[in-house]
Amino acid sequence: MSNSLISNLVKILSWVLMGTSTVIALLFFAGIVDENLYIIWAYVLLIIAAFFAVIFPVVFFALYPKNAVKALVGLVGLGIAVLIGYLLSDTTTIITATNHPNFSNPKVLAFTDTGIIATYVLFGVAVLGLLFTGIRSIFHR
Repeated sequence: MSNSLISNLVKILSWVLMGTSTVIALLFFAGIVDENLYIIWAYVLLIIAAFFAVIFPVVFFALYPKNAVKALVGLVGLGIAVLIGYLLSDTTTIITATNHPNFSNPKVLAFTDTGIIATYVLFGVAVLGLLFTGIRSIFHR
């Protein structure tokens, strides 16, 4: 398929989805349909997005294998950041005035700590990357 055909198909699909979403939203706010249709449409959009989120990278990897290696290196880097976050996570019970069960559940505590620490690690890598490219551009003028 040519790029213009794919572009036209994506444009048509986008307009159909936006138009359908607008009609459903207007019908919902007008009180003609209940929230069940609204929620079902959200699930349909989620399934469509998940489908394309899986299909497009597979097609991209098949068409451009050299760029696929770069993307896989990025995924490995993300995995390393999550691994660092998991290894540094703490499962010590949190003492609070409320006795919420998630504050003493080790799995929940490890999961949240992993996400927070991985975010810090990725933020640090982004800041170091910005500093590196800024300093490199000063010396390469």
